Amino acid sequence: MITFLCRSASDQRGAAALEFALIFPVLFVLHITAVEALGAYQAQRNVAHIASAMADITAQNRSVTAAELDDILVASVSMIHPFPNVDVQQRVYSLSANGSGAVSTDWTVNKSYSVAGGPSVPSGYLSANESVIVTDVIYDYKPTFGLFLPATIRFTRHAYVRPRLSVKVDKIA
Repeated sequence: MITFLCRSASDQRGAAALEFALIFPVLFVLHITAVEALGAYQAQRNVAHIASAMADITAQNRSVTAAELDDILVASVSMIHPFPNVDVQQRVYSLSANGSGAVSTDWTVNKSYSVAGGPSVPSGYLSANESVIVTDVIYDYKPTFGLFLPATIRFTRHAYVRPRLSVKVDKIA
């Protein structure tokens, strides 16, 4: 009996399978966590790219039409790929400061934008007789697995770009 126990204790067959069975759950959890975190990071970066691209394209014009603004909104949604674009909320607007520095909204266009509150810029951003194109993008990201992150993560990004070819980008009706 003692010889059997000694022989069994020194037998290494199956040790690798036992080690794999013990470490596999840890590796699986780490892998799923990494996939979810990377997906959330990629969605956040895509939202930031959408906001900056919309502002940049709009600011490159002296004037824009409603149809051109609609095209900008529709085209920029494709940048959220590979994530579903049904939850993208967008708003583009032009703000300008008069000679005394009072900021007012020149025009605004939105697509599925449901957040309350008017357009704004940080205090002191605009000096007298300046204008800026501002974009707001909101995306409700839903993780693939939903095991370690909340069911929905809301990413909100703003972009501020000064008009390039004129003092103000006008909207033509």
